[in-house]
Amino acid sequence: MRKIFVLTVATLCYFCTCLQEAKASDNVPTLIISPRFEVNPYIPTGSEGINGVDFGTSSLYTLFEGSVGENFSYSMSNHWLSTDPKALYQNAFRSDDVDFIDWLTLSYTVGRFTFTLGKDMLAIGGYELDPMDVDQHPTLCSTFWHNCAIYQWGAKVEYATKDEASTLAFQAASSPFGEFPFKSKLFSYSFIWYGEYGCFAPIWSANLIEFERGNFIKIASLGNAFYCDNFSAEVDLMYKHLNYDGHNHEATVSAKLCYAPTDKVEIFVKGGYEYRSAMDIFGYEDEFSFIPTDLSSRSYGFYGGGVNYYPLKSGKDLRLHATIASNNYAKSIALSIGATYHFNLTNLICKHK
Repeated sequence: MRKIFVLTVATLCYFCTCLQEAKASDNVPTLIISPRFEVNPYIPTGSEGINGVDFGTSSLYTLFEGSVGENFSYSMSNHWLSTDPKALYQNAFRSDDVDFIDWLTLSYTVGRFTFTLGKDMLAIGGYELDPMDVDQHPTLCSTFWHNCAIYQWGAKVEYATKDEASTLAFQAASSPFGEFPFKSKLFSYSFIWYGEYGCFAPIWSANLIEFERGNFIKIASLGNAFYCDNFSAEVDLMYKHLNYDGHNHEATVSAKLCYAPTDKVEIFVKGGYEYRSAMDIFGYEDEFSFIPTDLSSRSYGFYGGGVNYYPLKSGKDLRLHATIASNNYAKSIALSIGATYHFNLTNLICKHK
């Protein structure tokens, strides 16, 4: 806990210093503190079902970002607390698991090009990976979302078209199969396309993820979002292929339908299916929970829905949520009731100047 306190104080002190230096300019940094608290009761639907209560993904995050001059920008997202905070710091700077730094990037923009260095999300894409972790509903996510160490160290170059309808990016980064970035000499390479075309917004990518020297998992990901009035739909398709000890491949299909009758309420349903042929590519052996960590016995299907409610008149900083989820492994129903608050410290300080 002492380490958490020191890191938090250092970040706040740096933030306040930046605010003082930014008085004469427009480059005011943003600091958002995001606590999340939830309770997850589990109701068994079979003799081997899970029965109990936990605190789900209760956590504390911060987002610190801003710009320096006209060309440079920076962004840092930290995961300070979780239901297992010790692991966040034991795993510091590892490639094969999460730690207290989600991302830490420095970007330089010139013309329509942006060059980025640091720790960033792998450019695999898809709409399930798109929300910040603190805003996600994990009991309604695929095992890939849970098992893949998606934040890696590396570099990325992006190109935005003149009409800004499309952005193309190439990324080279460390691999989630290595123990430590670059020391393991395992890498990943991604090419991704982001598009915005009225009611249709694609996120498509092709990826090579090295799991041992010279051997790669090939991943094709097609994320698609559709918008019409108060309705939105997201459909993710992901295919993973591994030529190793035979023919191995996996496929993930998920879909989410959301209806927002007002700007304060979102009602959604979501379901997905993950197929595997022989070996579980991204799974690992661990204690069984509601979300399986290893699909070596059979394919995985999950489904459920929920409601997001934003009670504040000023916007969506506070979110209350309630979800229900089930799958073909747990033989249980998982309920989740919780709240997430994005506390913008920048706005508070600026209002009192």
